[in-house]
Amino acid sequence: MNLLKVILKDKLFYVVLAVIFIVSSAMQANRNNNSDLLEAYYYPNDTIVSESGSQGATLRDSLVAYAMTLQGKPYKYAGKGPSVFDCSGFTCYVYSNFNIQLPASSALQAKHGEFENTEDVQKGDLLIFKSPANGVNRVGHVGMVVSNENGKIQFIHSSTGRGVVIDSLDHRHYKARYMGARKVLAD
Repeated sequence: MNLLKVILKDKLFYVVLAVIFIVSSAMQANRNNNSDLLEAYYYPNDTIVSESGSQGATLRDSLVAYAMTLQGKPYKYAGKGPSVFDCSGFTCYVYSNFNIQLPASSALQAKHGEFENTEDVQKGDLLIFKSPANGVNRVGHVGMVVSNENGKIQFIHSSTGRGVVIDSLDHRHYKARYMGARKVLAD
């Protein structure tokens, strides 16, 4: 009886080892075969997209108008749309509807495009914010400029508590966390 237990344990070990090997090999093959897709998703081409208007509306106007149709959609961590969004999922979703790819996370979006002076931001530019957690000084949120009128900047974003909303950069909560702006569209 003890010999039978030893043999079964021994075989079970090899079966588990074989399963681990097969799963690991399949994951590596998938990673190798899809590396270009993963690269494009997490690090899309960093070129500035030219703006071209259609029927009097600029691409910036169209981006903002489309983003505003999503107001009220709820926040969900890792939500990429169309019914729920996290902050970077929201900006990715809006831009992707105009065939413009953004990186998947707010940290990567903070490096995408070109640096933009705050006073020069325009509709469609990205605003980058640090995490709201005390003592954390890294990117944790992103929104999109809706308007910049005489230095009064409004932006649309997916807020954890309120979903997709428009807020002012002058609001103390956002002003304190503001890290900078990124220009994705060419003028």
